[in-house]
Amino acid sequence: MSTPAAQSKSDRVAAFEAVVAAYESALLRYVARIVHDESAAQDVVQDTFIRLLGSWKDRLEPSPRLSGWLYRVAHNRAVDWLRKESRRRLLHRNQAQERRLYVPPDRGPEFALSDAAVRAAEALKGLSLREQQLVILKVYEEKSYREISEITGLSVGNVGYILHHAMKKLARACR
Repeated sequence: MSTPAAQSKSDRVAAFEAVVAAYESALLRYVARIVHDESAAQDVVQDTFIRLLGSWKDRLEPSPRLSGWLYRVAHNRAVDWLRKESRRRLLHRNQAQERRLYVPPDRGPEFALSDAAVRAAEALKGLSLREQQLVILKVYEEKSYREISEITGLSVGNVGYILHHAMKKLARACR
């Protein structure tokens, strides 16, 4: 495996652009589902790529190892953002109670969600943050238990256990 030093600056820029092109959309979807704020999701993903440049010591190229690292950093940054946002909301509790945190854009009747999809989205919000993150990774991002384990730092068995109970909660809430 060659080191980043072996890559010329133009090669490293091109490699970084290829990594961004390969993972940006998926990371934006994942983070937006966690933070329920598109602007914050963009900030979190941008910060993730900045951290990639500062921390990644191996060759920059799309790979399962890099994918796991990116999801892990994005996951941690999203959780940090949620904690910070939670503290901010405590300071502005009255104002925050008057508005919803996330309102999906109205894109017209051709993009209308089914009643079942709306119930499922609402039920997802009723899960704990950890359960939401695991369901999003499994259902929306189609990650394997092993990949989810690498992203979250949980054991594969713990991922399966939490997902099993989260899916049961979702099924009960969507009846």
